[in-house]
Amino acid sequence: MDPGPWNECVPVRMPDDPQIHMVSNTRQAVELLTKRWPVSHGQAYQAAIDICMAVLERESPAYVARVAFVAAAKEAQVNIVS
Repeated sequence: MDPGPWNECVPVRMPDDPQIHMVSNTRQAVELLTKRWPVSHGQAYQAAIDICMAVLERESPAYVARVAFVAAAKEAQVNIVS
């Protein structure tokens, strides 16, 4: 399976950063989740990490990483910019 770009970008604004981050693939999601995320716990957060890693290892399709990333953002109250 291809861990390539997502079908739709997820623009997010981190609580401590006014910049909007345009997350368009699983690698970018992992980067934010592991280095910039405001929390390092929670069911959706852990699921997003696990799913993203499975996508990067080509064990799952890329769209599931996007769904998991959005769920983790909602859980952590990270602003998804529309």
